[in-house]
Amino acid sequence: MKEYAIMLDTTYCTGCNSCAYRCIQEFRYHDQAAKGLFRTFVQINDEGLYQKRCMHCLAPDCVANCPVQALTKSESGQVLYDKNKCIGCQNCVRSCKFHVPQFDAATKKIVKCSMCAHRVGENKPPACVEICPTGALQFGEYREILAKAKGLAAKNKLKIYGAKENGGTHLFVLAKNEPVKFGYPQVAAKNIGKGISMRDIPSIPMAIAAVAVGGLKKFSERRALVEAEEKDQKAKK
Repeated sequence: MKEYAIMLDTTYCTGCNSCAYRCIQEFRYHDQAAKGLFRTFVQINDEGLYQKRCMHCLAPDCVANCPVQALTKSESGQVLYDKNKCIGCQNCVRSCKFHVPQFDAATKKIVKCSMCAHRVGENKPPACVEICPTGALQFGEYREILAKAKGLAAKNKLKIYGAKENGGTHLFVLAKNEPVKFGYPQVAAKNIGKGISMRDIPSIPMAIAAVAVGGLKKFSERRALVEAEEKDQKAKK
């Protein structure tokens, strides 16, 4: 199984947001985008361009803290989300150090990038990479993209974000200035070792997890019941 990564060279990014528009088209989430919920979006700040998207961590906190396995780490590198399993607890929103998962209050679901796992499975690049008009986004096998990012950083005196933060990610951002100055969160580096498996990621003991899941499901069911009762009362008025 090949492992993949994305490189974003901000020195080529113009902030056109073609990536965001193409992403919306690919996944048909126009209603969520209208509410400001995006899988990827370029924000132009005074110091530079911040492209908010999932970092696809090597050891993702969102996966470790999801009580129902709605979030999983694939062997090819993507952090995937299953909306059918999600109970809307927002543990992922609170635990993500990069502030990526966005909660849609209307649907009680999460919005986040999947690195176009469906396209990658068909040997196609992610939609955002395919549409990028300047080549600021590049996609390929993890080790090749990481080596390329390090090479460009050394050659052009650029900073790399994502190679060490939170133990490493599958998204490498290149920039002339420190990325944290124009929007990227300050995330501590940690050494988890390459080739980590999901079994190595700290998690809640199974017995406690089972209790937690049961409690969260009951809470979710109770919340749905209360909302239904409120709607019924409003309808009678």
